[in-house]
Amino acid sequence: MIEQTVPGPDTIDLSAHVDAIGKSWWKAALLAVVAGTAMAVYQFRLPDVYRATAVVAPSEEGRQAPAAFGVLSSFGIAVGGSSKIEDLESLFRSNDLTVRIFRKYDLWASIHGDRYDPLTRSLRRAGSKGKPLGDWDAIRASKNRLKILPNKKSGVLSLSFDSLSPESSSSIVTDYLEEAKSRLQEEALERAARNKRFIEEQIRQTLDPLTRDRLYSLYFQEVEREMLARNRDQFGFKVIDSPRVPDRKIGPQRALSCAYALILSFIFFWGILSARQWTKQ
Repeated sequence: MIEQTVPGPDTIDLSAHVDAIGKSWWKAALLAVVAGTAMAVYQFRLPDVYRATAVVAPSEEGRQAPAAFGVLSSFGIAVGGSSKIEDLESLFRSNDLTVRIFRKYDLWASIHGDRYDPLTRSLRRAGSKGKPLGDWDAIRASKNRLKILPNKKSGVLSLSFDSLSPESSSSIVTDYLEEAKSRLQEEALERAARNKRFIEEQIRQTLDPLTRDRLYSLYFQEVEREMLARNRDQFGFKVIDSPRVPDRKIGPQRALSCAYALILSFIFFWGILSARQWTKQ
C-alpha cells in the first residue's frame, strides 16, 4: 500500500509560484509597450546625423628629407615636418586646430541647428539667455563628432565628422583638411625663414671658405624646402579619398533602439513582477 505524503507547513508549492509568475507576463508586456513607445517618441525627436569621411596619407616629400637636413640638425636648427601617420593623427586631434576652424568658419549652426542663435552666438534656452560659445565649447563639440582612425599598416588615416546635414558634414571635413595643410605650411615657411636667418648670420661670422661653402649649400637647401612648402597640393599630406556628401544618415537608429527598449524593459518588468508574485505566495 502506497502512502500519500501530505505537504507540511514548510513545504514550497512550486506549481503555485510558477502559475503566479506566468500570470504576470501580460503586465510586463504592457509596461514594455509603454517603455517602447516612450523610447520611440524620444528617438523621433532626435535629429538625423550624417557623416562624411576623407582618407589621407603622408606626402612623399615629408617622408624623404634631403640628406643636408641632417647637417642642419647638427647646427641645432629645427628641420622636418609632419611625415608619419602619428604626426598627422596628432595634428588632426589638436585642440588648436579645432579652435582655429571654429573661429574661422563658425560651425555652430551646422552642429546645433536651430538651437544656435547667430545674433548672440549662443544656444537658445527657454526663459534664459545663454552665454556666447567659446573655444572650450568648440573643443567639447568636436570631441564626439570628430573621428580619426589611423591605419599604420596601410599608411593612411581616416578623418570623419558627424553633422546635422549631409552638406555640412562634408564641408567640415574639407575645412579640417584645408586648415591642417595651412597650419603645416605656415609652420614650415616660418621654420625655413628662421633657419635662413640663422645660416645668414653664420655666413657673416665665418671666414673659412670651406665652412662658408657648406653653409651656402645649407642655405640653398632651406630655399628648396621653402619652395616645397609652397607647393600646397603635395605638401604635408595628400588626399586619397576626398570627403563626399553622404546620401544616408548614420543615426539615430530608431528601429533598433526601440526594439532594444521593448525587449529589455519586458525582461526587467517581468522579473520585478515575478519577484513580487513569488514573495506573496
